Formats: sequence, structure tokens, C-alpha cells
Amino acid sequence: MLAPSSDPDSLPPGTDSGGTSDRTAVFRVRPGAQEPAQRPEPEEPPSPEATVIRMRPERPEPEEPPSPEATVIRMRPDPPAAKASAKAPARPARPEVPLHEKETLPPATASLARSEPRSPVSAARPEPRVPVKAAATGRAMAPRASGAGASAGLSAAEKARRRREAGETLGGQLALWWSDMSPQGKALVGLLSAGFVVGMFAALFIVFRPKIEQSFKGDEPEVLGVATLRDSFGLGEGVDWDAADMKSFNFDFVSPTRAVAVIRYHASGIAKDEVSISVNAVNVGWVPPDTVNTAEREVQQILTPSMLKRGEINKIVFDNVRNPPGQDSWRIWNLRLEVIPVPNLSPEELLESARTAATRARTYYDRRAVGPENLLLAWENYRSAWITLEALDDKPDLYGDVRHMLAEISVELDRKCGQLLLDFQRNIQFKDMTKAALVLEEINRAFPTTSHRCHNLSLEKANQYEL
Repeated sequence: MLAPSSDPDSLPPGTDSGGTSDRTAVFRVRPGAQEPAQRPEPEEPPSPEATVIRMRPERPEPEEPPSPEATVIRMRPDPPAAKASAKAPARPARPEVPLHEKETLPPATASLARSEPRSPVSAARPEPRVPVKAAATGRAMAPRASGAGASAGLSAAEKARRRREAGETLGGQLALWWSDMSPQGKALVGLLSAGFVVGMFAALFIVFRPKIEQSFKGDEPEVLGVATLRDSFGLGEGVDWDAADMKSFNFDFVSPTRAVAVIRYHASGIAKDEVSISVNAVNVGWVPPDTVNTAEREVQQILTPSMLKRGEINKIVFDNVRNPPGQDSWRIWNLRLEVIPVPNLSPEELLESARTAATRARTYYDRRAVGPENLLLAWENYRSAWITLEALDDKPDLYGDVRHMLAEISVELDRKCGQLLLDFQRNIQFKDMTKAALVLEEINRAFPTTSHRCHNLSLEKANQYEL
């Protein structure tokens, strides 16, 4: 049975017995037999089994600080957050909870019973979001940061908007692709781009190199003289001046007496009856075909007095009869002109002089193993006999023999010159300057005069390496 109690000492902690502001009834349940209600029992504090029923007060009590361990504050719903504006509104003050809405609970050891259901209480109140206050703009604004610093301060929506705008153009797509790439990828792309640019410049240089070189060389040579013309003419690799069809030269023929002209040159890449030679529109022969020693071989073409116009400008033409329609390669270089006077003698005297020179040449040729210079002397005498016979209108049988021996000796001289120059280059590669100087001395003994080009080559090598 529940027994009411009005003893102030029997009230739970935190309640006030003074006044009529709070009516509290305490009922005690006692085990065993019930005693009459008229007998007052001595007041004693409620046991842990007592049930406390708290009645709503009729009027508010004076405000007093609640106990920290038994105060429950009913929370009101948060007001909706205001939208961010240029200037953030002041944070509203937290409404103060009236005292009559506060509840004082007994200690945790007491079992409490509420007379009406109670709404759940929120454990913690979330902090309201404070809008970001826009920075004040002055007369001079700081420039917008670029790169990673500017993108770090942008919101996700702003970044997405910029990506959509950039994706509408090709330049924007490339910029997005570049910004999303890692540093290693950027370095690789930079290297590939640099290599591509260098390759393009190299290709353009190779394509336009002949035109660039020719622009620095000046005009194409068209005049022959005593000096050697070292430029090459023709068609193919290594040719200085392209001339697929033909190449012509002019030269002055000035001589007080009868004379013959000798055209000396080198030729390569030529087949039999491929390049013809004509002087003043008269065909005088063909350029000889290639041999084993084509690079060292020097070709000579004699122009008789009947072919030349003394005191006038003469014209010699090298014509490749296969081009066009073909595109065969051919090349001539190291051209020079030599004018040799012919004795003003009768045909019989000219024939006798030629026979004497041929006999002397045969003697030198038979003694070629005795001295290194005898082979060159034989070649010079055969050449003198040939030039003398060219002054005759009717060629005797001796003319053919002289031309045959002259061709054989020329091949031997070219082979010997090439072998000595090869020995010289080998000694230069092995840094043996003493042996290289000895080779140059041997060249000078074998070719003592300038009639053969090997003598001039030895002088050039000696000056080049200061030997």
C-alpha cells in the first residue's frame, strides 16, 4: 500500500519544502501487514524502492542554478541557416530556457516514474554553420593566383564549371589533359616534343641543303682555264652542280703558233658510250668507262688545231646521251685546260720527231725497274709523240702504237700514285710522321715533275701536315 508523507526530510534531494510552489506526495510501500492510516509513523528518508511522482507546479519558482548531474534541458529545433551573402548576419543568441521547462531528476539510484510520457532529448546540439564572410574589395585588388595556388582555393562546383567550359574547345581540352598529367608524364611529353621539333628541322635542312649550299657557292662555273676546277658536275650523290643532261664550258684559245689543247679531268659512274665530248659542235670522242682505279685515274682529251678557233672563245660540251629520258648518275670533276704548242714543221719532220720521242719513251719504259722516275719519263715521251702526231692530218701507224702505250703507262702511274698515297694515310692514322715523310719523298722521286697530278698531291699533303 502507498502511504503519503509530508515530511520535508523525506523529499528527494533537490526539492524545497518551503511554500506551496511544489506539491509532492511520497508513498512508502512496506512489506507485511498494513497498519491503520491514523497512526503516524516516524519520518525517515525514502528507501530506494520509493516511487516519486512530481506534479507540475502552479507557478514558476525562483531561478536557481540546477545541479550539474541532474539537469535536463529540452532543446528546440534549430532555425534554418541563412544563405551566404556578401555580409554574414550576426549569430542569433541562444534562447534562454524558462525554469519551468527544466527538470530536476533524483540521483541515479532512485527509481522514478513519470506521470506523462516524455519526448526524447537530443544528446548534443550541432553547431550552426557560419557563412563565410566575403573579403572586402579595395581600389587595388590582388591579382588572381594562377596554377595550383588558385585551384586550391576553388570549390568543387567552381572547378566542375571551369572544366565544362574548357572542354568545349580543343585548346581547353589540351589544357585539362596537361594539368591532369603527372610530372613524369609532362617530362616525357616535353622530351618527345623536343625530339619531334629537332627531327623536323633536321629533315628540312637535309631537303633544302643542296639549295642552301649552292646559294653560298655563288654562280655555277662555266669557264675552263689553267687552274684546276675542283667542283663536280653531273647527277647523283656528291655532285656539287646538278646537270642531268649535259654540262658545257667555255675557254679561250690564244697561241702565237699552232698548238693543241689538252682537257684533263676525272670521271666516274659512266658506262661505255654514255657521255660524249664535243668541241665547237664537233664530236671528238667519248668519256672512257669506269675502271678499278676510277677515283685515282686522270683522263686526258686532246683537241687538235683543226678543232680549235685560235684567238676566239671555244666551247666544249659533256653530253649524257641517256639522260633524258633516263636519270643515270654520272660525274666529272678536277677539270683544267692545257695548251701545248706544236712545232711548225713539215709533215715528214713531224713524223720523224714523233718517232724519236717514241723510241726514247720505249727505252725509259724498259728501264722502269731501275729508277722510280723512269716510268714517268716514258709516259712524258709517249705523250710528246702523241701530241706531235695530232698535228698531222693523216695519222700513221705509229699513232695507234703511241696511244696504246700511253694508256697502259697512265694506268700504271695512277696505280702507283694511289698505293703511295694509301701508305701515307696509313702512317698518318698511326701517328708515325717519320714514315709518312719518307712516303712523300718516295712520291717526289717517282713523280719529279708536275706533268702528273701525283706530284701536286704530295706537295699538298706536305703542307697540310707540315712535313
